[in-house]
Amino acid sequence: MNNRLYVALSLIVGLASIGAGAIAPAVAADKLENIPLVWKPTSPMSERAALDMKGLDGAKLQIDPFIDNRADKSLLGLNKSKVPNRKVTTQEDVARFVTYQMKTLMSAQGVPIVDTGGTVVMKGWIKRFYAEDASRYNADVDLELTFTDAETGKILWSFMTSGNSSRYGITYKADNYYEVLSDALVGATHELLRNPKFKEVLNRK
Repeated sequence: MNNRLYVALSLIVGLASIGAGAIAPAVAADKLENIPLVWKPTSPMSERAALDMKGLDGAKLQIDPFIDNRADKSLLGLNKSKVPNRKVTTQEDVARFVTYQMKTLMSAQGVPIVDTGGTVVMKGWIKRFYAEDASRYNADVDLELTFTDAETGKILWSFMTSGNSSRYGITYKADNYYEVLSDALVGATHELLRNPKFKEVLNRK
C-alpha cells in the first residue's frame, strides 16, 4: 500500500470515529431512561377549591411509607410521538417520593402530621403514577388509602383518591413529565383533603 493511500484511509477511519463519538452522546442524551424524580408542580394547591382544615385539635395523623403496587416500578410514562414508543423510567423510589410529597402538601394545609405516635395511621398503596405524551401530556395518579385507629387497630376508612393533569408541551421533555405528574399528585392529595369524611376520620368520629 503506497503512502498516499495509507494516509487517506487513516483519515477516513479517524473522521468516522469522531463522527460516531459525536453522535453517540446525542442519542444517549435523547433518552429519558433512569431520570431522577423531580417535584415540579405548575400551581400550588391554594389555587384549587378552598380547604377547611380547622377543628382538628388533638388529632395526629401518622403517614406510613407508601407501598408501590405497580407492575413496573421504574416506569413513569410513555412517549407515543414516535414508533417504536419510548419509555420514561426512573431508578429512584417512587413510593418514597409520593410519601414525602403528600406529607409536605398535607402539612402545608394545616393537617397535623407526625412521624410516630399518631392517633390515626394512614397507609397508602400506589396503583398508578403514569404520564403519556402523544398530542399532549396526560398524567394520572391513583392512590389507595386506609385510615386506622392507632389505639384500637380498627380500620376507620378506606378511600381511593385520584388526580390527573393534562397540558400541551414540547414532546419527550423531562420537565413536562415532571410537571404533569406533580400536578396529578397535588390533585390526588386535594381530592382526599376536600372529602368531608377525612376530617371525621382524623377526629375518630
